[in-house]
Amino acid sequence: MSSSRPNPDGLHPIVELNFKSVFLRNPFSYNHGINFTFNDHDFSGMTCGECITFLERFMQEIIKKLYYCEPGKPLISGITVIANDEDYGGFIFQAYRTDGKICMYVDHDGQRIEDWFGSEIDEEDGDDSCIDGGENEEEIDNLTDVDVDFNEGIVTMNRTKGDEFLNRLCGE
Repeated sequence: MSSSRPNPDGLHPIVELNFKSVFLRNPFSYNHGINFTFNDHDFSGMTCGECITFLERFMQEIIKKLYYCEPGKPLISGITVIANDEDYGGFIFQAYRTDGKICMYVDHDGQRIEDWFGSEIDEEDGDDSCIDGGENEEEIDNLTDVDVDFNEGIVTMNRTKGDEFLNRLCGE
């Protein structure tokens, strides 16, 4: 991991930039890649466009989407897209909110990970679960009264009897 030189006055948040990697869906993660920590750069003095330009020059890569993860949350529930100045303001607020350290993630390929969040977050939170008093518990109770009619009167034929290949392989 690389980092810039420390800021002696400690006024700027520490931004951990993760780039040259891809998001993996299961388990949701940003795998491998390069990690660089900015200790001395004033991200709060920039707009969203200026930040993206700065990061593209630094990485020598194009940014399709830029994300940050809210401190103290797991990546799957804390990741937030930075698409405009309002989102960027939220990033700055989160950076100063806790201990002043925040992680940024770069999507170089335009993976559209926000489409992944709905089902995975629901699965993680368990809000839609029918177990332990979920809202669909009555529907589950109704499903337990299903009559199953097996074909008991039908006799299946043994199609392997008399098969020359199987008889040689297994014996009669």
